[in-house]
Amino acid sequence: MFLTKEWIEEAFPDDHVLTTHRKDDMLSDTRIKSVILDSRQLLDRLYTTYDFDRIVYFSEYLLPHNNPEGELDRLRRVLQEFREKEVELIYFSGPESVLTPPTSQSILTRTAEELCLHYAKTSKIQVKVFRLPYIYSISASGPKCFERLFQQIPTEKVSFDEQAAQPVYALCFDELASLVNRVFDTWTPQPELFTLPEVFHIDCRMLGTALQKLRPTLEVTYGTDTLQTYPADDKVVRNRYGWFQRYCLLDDMPQIYHAWQKSQTPKKPLLHRIVDTLRNQIRLLRFLEILLASGVTELLVQLTHTDAQFQMVDFRLAFVMLIGTVYGLNAGVFAAFLASLSLIFGYFRQGMTLVLLFYEPSYWLPFLIYFIIGASCGYVQLRNTETSRFVQNENNLLRQRLQFTQELYEDTLEDKQLFRHQILGRRDSFGKIYTVTQQLNTLQPQEIYRKTIQVMEDILENHSLTIYHLEKGYAFARLTAASSGLQPAPARSLAVDKYIDVFRAIEQDGVWVNRTFAPDLPMYAAGVRQNGSIVVLISLRTAGENQMTLYYQNLFRILCGLVETALIRAFEYESAIQETWYLPGTCLMRPVPFAEQLANACTLQEDKMAQHLLLRVSGKFATSEEFYAQLERSIRSSDIAGLGTDENVYLLLNQATEENLPLLTQRMAEKGFQVTSVSLDGQHRLIAAAKKDPANEC
Repeated sequence: MFLTKEWIEEAFPDDHVLTTHRKDDMLSDTRIKSVILDSRQLLDRLYTTYDFDRIVYFSEYLLPHNNPEGELDRLRRVLQEFREKEVELIYFSGPESVLTPPTSQSILTRTAEELCLHYAKTSKIQVKVFRLPYIYSISASGPKCFERLFQQIPTEKVSFDEQAAQPVYALCFDELASLVNRVFDTWTPQPELFTLPEVFHIDCRMLGTALQKLRPTLEVTYGTDTLQTYPADDKVVRNRYGWFQRYCLLDDMPQIYHAWQKSQTPKKPLLHRIVDTLRNQIRLLRFLEILLASGVTELLVQLTHTDAQFQMVDFRLAFVMLIGTVYGLNAGVFAAFLASLSLIFGYFRQGMTLVLLFYEPSYWLPFLIYFIIGASCGYVQLRNTETSRFVQNENNLLRQRLQFTQELYEDTLEDKQLFRHQILGRRDSFGKIYTVTQQLNTLQPQEIYRKTIQVMEDILENHSLTIYHLEKGYAFARLTAASSGLQPAPARSLAVDKYIDVFRAIEQDGVWVNRTFAPDLPMYAAGVRQNGSIVVLISLRTAGENQMTLYYQNLFRILCGLVETALIRAFEYESAIQETWYLPGTCLMRPVPFAEQLANACTLQEDKMAQHLLLRVSGKFATSEEFYAQLERSIRSSDIAGLGTDENVYLLLNQATEENLPLLTQRMAEKGFQVTSVSLDGQHRLIAAAKKDPANEC
């Protein structure tokens, strides 16, 4: 396809990668291995040799005007091999399944998608299916997509099968690298189906005009194929992963065309093509060489028969020796036969009759010499050939003997996989604890909250986690993050006095266990202490019968201890640099720190672990100091006020939704402020603007 080293490094920055190809286009990198899939046996051996955690499968239906064979069978083999492994697989499908009206390929494409989803529901493999527009690339292999059009350009006429108004659904392959990275980074085990949008609205007429700009004398004609439409952008991928299309085919077409021109080689002359054909026909070439050498020998004999010096040289004998040495026994005997015919005709030209030649034994001697020399030289060449064949057979024998060693290696590999599963697969192993520590190694509390939910859901096999941050004075605890899809939805704030038993147990034993099954209280809870006081409450709302054990309690305690270490380090770091975040004498964060807080909130919302609302705030006050002071009195301690790069004041309200907007608008109006909600796209633009302008950082 269009894989490049740069693409792989962006999609998998920290992974060891193995790529498979149907053609020999290897990638030279110690971190990237390439394999040519030339047989099913090699594919099976591939699965037993490597342990794969993630797979990206590119469908051959991603290329336009492509009629792949065996696509479903190859896909089924991949899914079948990994059905018992918890592998994360992304399947990139073509647009045929969602085009209207459908075609015969639409059925095959839809079948491939349903096959992926079927295995996701009936096996351990985890699948995400993405429907894409047709892909193209500006890399060295990119022009292959448009080769059918480019090959017509030298004739000064290009014909499209599609109508002029047919939309061109095209997506640059390079844009998929960032999407792959984001999907794997925020992976969820549920099987899902997404459709990537096509936002530039290009049609064949616009593409033909772009080709005419590259070649002004070009004539473009269009066909009468049925118009096909692609679904409109549902913004699901944009909202979920923050991904959107950036590259337009019309802008990239000149670069693709120039790359195709450079790749074209001039047509070979007829003589060169004949020579190439003969080189591929070994037996025919050998026979023609023998005949040509025989003709040259006869010519030399005729040209030198009156020269005394050259009469001492037997060209026929030299011909026999040369052919026998080069081509072997059979060719040597055949050369001796040709030399004998030449000698007989020479005798006839000297006036000798056939009877005299036959009955005079002295004339037989040259013929015998020719055949003896031809056979001897041919035997030497044949012996060398047999020696080479013997060495080859010996190598084959050694290869067969090494099969036992290979079987031992495969057995060792199976043991290694078993031990790896036992060591790293155990949810309470030291390897797993080390992985948790690495994932929590960040200095941003909101990112730690997100990672905590993911890690504890995975290890504890429980999806009812909630994380609350305690306000000053222990009056209320505000919801910071919670498991996705938790029903009923967790309370956005907790009254600490109603949880007095929970906090007392945490102070005494370090963890709360609801052994009496008291209603409205979590089954497990633990706290994060800073300076001797609980500042964060981590709880499990529900727990199964097999989770009400001492082992499970200790596992929960250990994980909360790791989270506590990470959070305290992040809190201390925030305290150390907090003064640099705010404008002097105000409660407003500077643009870059505020954008980082907003980005973390967006990530939590995309993972459905938390909600937030961003408001643009304005108001008429006598002085800016009065504005800032009134704003500080009007917000909660969990809310964040900041300045954007556009010089507007924004308010980030954690755990607030659009449903709360009317009440918030009324409450802020009573304080003298006018607020407007900022959409998710506007929030992403605000974040991007802050990253591009480092002058706003301090």
